[in-house]
Amino acid sequence: MILRYFNDPTTLVISAIIMIMALIFHNIVQAWVASRYGDNSARFSGFMRFDPQQHLEPFGALFLFLLGFGWPKTIPTNSRNYRGRGRQEALVWYSGPLAYLLVAFVCYIAGAIFGNLNQVQLTRAFLAAGDFAIVHAVINLFPVFPLDGAKAALAWGNPQVRRVIQQMASWGSIGFILIFFLLSYSGITGLIISFFRRLLFGLLSFIPGF
Repeated sequence: MILRYFNDPTTLVISAIIMIMALIFHNIVQAWVASRYGDNSARFSGFMRFDPQQHLEPFGALFLFLLGFGWPKTIPTNSRNYRGRGRQEALVWYSGPLAYLLVAFVCYIAGAIFGNLNQVQLTRAFLAAGDFAIVHAVINLFPVFPLDGAKAALAWGNPQVRRVIQQMASWGSIGFILIFFLLSYSGITGLIISFFRRLLFGLLSFIPGF
């Protein structure tokens, strides 16, 4: 959780600002991808503008600080605007986790730059922000409603997959929280986070000077 850095104001403030912006960026990317596929529902609703009031969901922002994971408002989509039996709409939802990975990569680049400048506090802050962004990318890949992975599965999955997703959705917020903690404490989330972290640092090594 971001508040665990309460005794490290630099990391607390930078991580909070970056992750609030990441929630907004997540929606803008999804709205942009949707518009590229011909669905302008999110664009016409104002989700391609950098407007915090339009994007942020109060409880999502609160949970970001309390649990280290938050969420923005869901962009509107119209399934009739997509072709390919849901594939295009699924790609819209999967672009959300990709947006978080992009934020993480930029944070790691900034952390490496400040590391080379021996700015320890800023290095720690941007690396922490990158880790939070990866957490958001990984969790949103899971097919648990209302995460992006579940929306993608509903759009693209076969009837049996859709049935399972809808059953889990019927559990409501309690079901989501239980699955969130189950995945965290079982170590599954940690393994996937470590994979993406190694991947991004591996990509970082290809940049001259890093």
